[in-house]
Amino acid sequence: MEAFAALALALGASAGGAALFLLHDRHGRVRASRRPDGTQEARVVVQHGYRPAHIELALGVPAILRFERREDDPCSELLVSELLPSSYRLAPHAETVVRFTPMACGTFAFTCGLGLYNGLLIVGAGRDRQRRSSPGQGWAQSSVRTLMVDDDDR
Repeated sequence: MEAFAALALALGASAGGAALFLLHDRHGRVRASRRPDGTQEARVVVQHGYRPAHIELALGVPAILRFERREDDPCSELLVSELLPSSYRLAPHAETVVRFTPMACGTFAFTCGLGLYNGLLIVGAGRDRQRRSSPGQGWAQSSVRTLMVDDDDR
């Protein structure tokens, strides 16, 4: 990651800052932390976007995502993803908890209701993964259709 930042800085300096703007991920990436009960958890601040916007999750481990909405903007009211069993209404100036178990590896998008704010859930098979279903199942306990975001499409 440090090498990436150095490359972005060098390119940005040589190209008048344009490359730095394009390469720098201002919202960051975070790996969900493990809790004593074995679940994984991440907190996302919702204010003019999602911070962090990229969340790494372990395959087959129950996940808790805490969305802390710090605004009244109608755009951020709805959290949408085909990977979750339903959409979620995020109350203004409050926290909404989303619980699910990621059951497929890949990179999956989540957005606001208008599609202006977006983020990615990056699910990988970690060393301590605990498969709880067959490989063909979707994310949550219910069957859902999955949306794959190809790195080439971003």
